[in-house]
Amino acid sequence: MIAPIKNFWKKLLRDRRLGVDILSAFSALLGVAVACEILYASYANKKLILDFEKEYYSKTVAKTATNLIDEQLRQLELVLKVLAKNFHNNQSPQYGSLFLESLKSLPYTLSFYVAMKNGTYFQARTLDGITTFQNSNLGALPSYAKFALRAMQRNNQTGQMVESWDYLNEDLGSIAKESLPSALYNATKRDWYMKAEMNKGAVWSDVYLFKTTKTAGMTLSMPLGYNDDSTATGVIAVDFAIKQFKDLLDSIKITKESKTYLISNKNEIIASSTNMKTFKITNDSVGLTLISVSSTDDLALEEAAKHLLGTDSRHASFEVNKIGYVASVQKLTRIPCSLLIISPQNDFVDCFSTVQRDMLLLSIFVFFFSIVMILLLSRRISRPITELCYAAKKIGEMDLSGEMPLPDSDILEIKELATAMQSMKLGVATFSKYAPRDLVTRLIREGMEPELGGETKNITLFFSDIEKFSTVSEKLPAEYLILHLSEYFDEITKEIMRNNGVIDKYIGDSVMAIWGAPNRDDDQVVNACYAALGSQKLLKKLEKKWLPLGKPALPTRIGLHTGAAIVGNIGSNDRMNFTAIGSAVDIASRLEGANKFYGTKILASEDVERVARGRVLFRVIDKVAVKGKSIGIVIYEPLSTMGEDSEYYSQIQLCAKTKEAFELYLERNFEKAIAKYKRIVDLFPEAERSITPLIERCSEYSKDPPPDDWDGTFHLTQK
Repeated sequence: MIAPIKNFWKKLLRDRRLGVDILSAFSALLGVAVACEILYASYANKKLILDFEKEYYSKTVAKTATNLIDEQLRQLELVLKVLAKNFHNNQSPQYGSLFLESLKSLPYTLSFYVAMKNGTYFQARTLDGITTFQNSNLGALPSYAKFALRAMQRNNQTGQMVESWDYLNEDLGSIAKESLPSALYNATKRDWYMKAEMNKGAVWSDVYLFKTTKTAGMTLSMPLGYNDDSTATGVIAVDFAIKQFKDLLDSIKITKESKTYLISNKNEIIASSTNMKTFKITNDSVGLTLISVSSTDDLALEEAAKHLLGTDSRHASFEVNKIGYVASVQKLTRIPCSLLIISPQNDFVDCFSTVQRDMLLLSIFVFFFSIVMILLLSRRISRPITELCYAAKKIGEMDLSGEMPLPDSDILEIKELATAMQSMKLGVATFSKYAPRDLVTRLIREGMEPELGGETKNITLFFSDIEKFSTVSEKLPAEYLILHLSEYFDEITKEIMRNNGVIDKYIGDSVMAIWGAPNRDDDQVVNACYAALGSQKLLKKLEKKWLPLGKPALPTRIGLHTGAAIVGNIGSNDRMNFTAIGSAVDIASRLEGANKFYGTKILASEDVERVARGRVLFRVIDKVAVKGKSIGIVIYEPLSTMGEDSEYYSQIQLCAKTKEAFELYLERNFEKAIAKYKRIVDLFPEAERSITPLIERCSEYSKDPPPDDWDGTFHLTQK
């Protein structure tokens, strides 16, 4: 009698139901958690809070806030150094985009500019504080004007310095321009210029009024280089407005009622997170005087200054009108200032007292409420797991030989789940011979047996290849080459998959991808173009990351084509590969290779251009018959998605002019085509490599015309 009862309890404990285990475990854990919460709430007190305030707030938070400001200022100096290196001469066409990108990436800056010794001056600035044209007769600026490019250059005819303004919108598009007959001022006579020239390095100015906007601020300036007479060739600088210091101080607010001040070494208030006025403009409307700490009506600020400013202390606690305050000060390393933070003690005490009370009430409520909910949840949790076991067993119902040992568990449902998952794992292993994940998912979902064969589908193909990979591979040890190439493949694969592409295979350093198979993709051509353009942008970012690490760049050529191909499984019954074969595949592969001849990064067929037109910007390149084909196709270079590239409008002009020249070429008007193409090279030097073959061909045909049945096709002899 005892033995059956003993066996019953032994079996009950060994094969426990999941619902019973959840109920008992959750109840025990909840009881422990609630008890700990109540004990913690009782233990918390004001002394603990103030100790926390002193140790953490003073030593950590204030220092972190100071480091944040120092880091912002350090970034300004770093950006200025980078810009100085990129600014080769005062006629550089890149200054505008470089300065504007710096403005957008550093939200607390007001303007970037460079002044040359000969008086030439270039500036990119926000229009904060500027609402009208410089010529008052022109009236107010449009409300959507956000940036301006300003230049002061010498007029070659009159010899006078003239000034021009180009106003831009949020997207950096030009919306208005104006020219002034004479420059507003000589930058070389400004204090920031002379200080940078004298210090021979980066230097911060004192707070002063900016001439154009009459707002207060500081300037960080740096010489570009020096002439033989020790005078600077020019100075590059960035303006930082006082109200932008206020925005920066607002961003590091410590508590609800805390106040942050930026104090100079003369105990003058440079900026404040409050709305207090920090300076007075003198009668001449040019100079300004900063307000000292002792001149304010803020008693807490005055008391904090007495305890901290000019002393070795970094933290102080004091009372003003029976209200307790804590204050902390940290010196900045970039500029001769200190960061002073003042917070009422109630910001700490009230917060923790509320948390303490709410925690106690919440713990009591959660304990009683959870006891009821656990009873319901334990049943709901066990039921889906049981159903999951059934589904897993259905997925794993394949003709498999051999069994693997099951995990040792006393819970019946876990045993069943482990059995089902083991079967599913073996089943999925069978499908590992298929590379495309979508195909494997469909086969498992539909219960299809993999078999050899294929079908004709309209698909879009993507072929890529690394330029001069053999040269790169010779310079790197095998283990480093594999790691470098793996990172490259990983990023390219992610970009393809983000755009609904399927990796067909990796061939050495090449990638073959497919759109439209195995799953249908109504936007396959556009997605393939997005993947190609995105891959090139991605490689530029990776190049900036790799080069400082000593890793070589991996410039990549890409070919795109869409058309009918046979898609399916090829190989043997033991090992299969899902892929595409046919003429469309050959064309995509040849277009990738044709990039070498034209010096392009991406080439797409006319079928791709026809479908993606209107969503992707294409430039016509040539009409070619790739190796192995006799019929010519027009090939294009995808430049960008519509309107998303910063050089979009310039690219439109390039595409239009190239189309005009190419039509002249097809019409046998070779002399005019040559003139058009040469003009394009003058305007867009980066397109010279792809245009040179057309110019040479037109020159030959102008001397020796092609036959009457010539249709413009050029036969490529290389892959």
